[in-house]
Amino acid sequence: MKKKNLFLFLTLCVSIAVFAQTFTNVNAGLEGLHFSDVAWGDYDTDGDLDVVICGLTSDEMNVTKIYRNDGESVFTEIMEQTLIGLSIGDVAWGDYDADGDLDIILQGYMGGNQMTKLYKNNGNDSFADSGIELMALADGSVSFIDFNNDGKLDIFTDGFAIDSSNYGIMYKNEGNGEYTMIDDCLPGSFKAAYEWADYDNDGDMDVFFIGHNGVELASKLYVNNGDETFSDSGNEFFGLWLGDVCWGDYNSDGNLDLLVTGFGMPNNRETLVYKNNGDGSFTALEATGLDGGSHSTALWGDFNNDGDLDVFFCGTDLPEGSSVWDRYMDIYINNGDDTFTAEGIDFGTALFWGEAALGDYDADGDLDIIVSGYDDDGASLTYIYRNESVTANTIPTTPENLTAEIGETDIVFSWDASTDAETATEALTYNIYIRYDNGNLFYPAMTILETGMKLIPSMGNTNLNTTWTLNNLPTDMEYFWSVQAVDSQYASSEFAVEGNFVLGTPADSDSNEISMSNSILSNYPNPFNPITTIEFSVKNIGLENADLEIFNAKGQLVHKFGNITISIADEVGSVAWDGTDSKGNSVGSGIYFYNLVVDGKTIAGNKMVLLK
Repeated sequence: MKKKNLFLFLTLCVSIAVFAQTFTNVNAGLEGLHFSDVAWGDYDTDGDLDVVICGLTSDEMNVTKIYRNDGESVFTEIMEQTLIGLSIGDVAWGDYDADGDLDIILQGYMGGNQMTKLYKNNGNDSFADSGIELMALADGSVSFIDFNNDGKLDIFTDGFAIDSSNYGIMYKNEGNGEYTMIDDCLPGSFKAAYEWADYDNDGDMDVFFIGHNGVELASKLYVNNGDETFSDSGNEFFGLWLGDVCWGDYNSDGNLDLLVTGFGMPNNRETLVYKNNGDGSFTALEATGLDGGSHSTALWGDFNNDGDLDVFFCGTDLPEGSSVWDRYMDIYINNGDDTFTAEGIDFGTALFWGEAALGDYDADGDLDIIVSGYDDDGASLTYIYRNESVTANTIPTTPENLTAEIGETDIVFSWDASTDAETATEALTYNIYIRYDNGNLFYPAMTILETGMKLIPSMGNTNLNTTWTLNNLPTDMEYFWSVQAVDSQYASSEFAVEGNFVLGTPADSDSNEISMSNSILSNYPNPFNPITTIEFSVKNIGLENADLEIFNAKGQLVHKFGNITISIADEVGSVAWDGTDSKGNSVGSGIYFYNLVVDGKTIAGNKMVLLK
């Protein structure tokens, strides 16, 4: 009997060892900061997540630093960058100029002065001031967001200005580096957090925020009206500031829920879950098992790879009647019944008055954590914790049956829902891109196109929707587009086979000439190494002096086959590409776009992958 009990005890211990979450501080050597922000982003598009941090050092110096992920948990500060040092603000990655790499926007204080800066990625481990003038703000929030569904990333900034007023400002991206300021778009607040999502699944981005509006604490949800204006949703939320906001579908019902933390009156420190009821209303969950706090961060993420969203929380609380502050930093596992259980993970310290971000920096199939802030002794710290989960995540299936329906002023994109071994189909999000026929991006997915790996760990840009509408795209153009699925660990599928559409009449076209409806373009094998055959056919029409152009993922022409002729009798032609550029030099592995061009007009396009 004793042997049997011993066996059961050992079995239980093994089970705990297998399923308990553990995290390791990788001692990355990052600058310790407080009054800080952190953000994962693959700025050099090499397939692993780098990080930007900003805030105050222990000796009260403002810094903004970018660390390049060099693999094996080694992060190297890039010295070429010249970003201004800011604190008590916000930082975000985004591809505002649609050139395929991540740019940076940040705001905060430099000394006693507010600053808001947009930096362009130069592509060589350096960033340059964009020269775009933005209102100087601090103690607020910044975001890249396509708020008006025109396919261009706009900029939202909120915060406290030099005139002691709070502003919520949208900068509408007009293209070609031009922005129009809409200064009454949304209410402003300070010590705020603004987070965007399509909570009502109607195909445009709404926003929830917490903060102080100068009169009172406010937690508000504003609905996108679809005409570049927003309206209060009318929902009631507990007013908070000095905290955080995060959207995610924690119960996999196809509706995005809210995770909110911060300080509320008269002396409440809260971490709240608002369940989206799917009819525009929310229910505040009770007895969730989450610890409350202020000066805090709360994030949704699937830490144990079971397909549903857990919670990371760090912050501080002063219990009623106590003079000793409690510090919290833990993972809270989703129990599947609207409650969460603290894992009791020993992170070695608990940080507050900073920020945290989630991402799989080592690409091992689980979510890691970067966190900054004060510890209990007042030291400023920035740590990366590696998730040691023994269960790796798998990526979703690739979406299928892509269609693009062209309306009078809009285009409706749709596709079939994907599936995933862990994440419920209803909780998958989707990420689309649109490119021109030369490979240049129009609507960036902020993803490495050849692998599908996202540059920023986040939901896809259409959220839970399998249809998405874009408005007022430039006409007389031919476009190509695709979509990928994203799971609850922010891992993404490969992109689907591209679809295409034509708006208006592209330059130099004639309705009697060759069009995409009577032309076919493909290659085999695909992926390939070292040679692929590109085959093209044009039904009932011959070709003279056609060109086959090959572009890399950055839209650069790498090879051109000219003077292609096909007789009406032959109908089919082909060329063999050996993976070299126009000078005979071998090109690198990756995705390549190829177009069949007749009289300056692209009549067909496709993509291929070179693997070495």
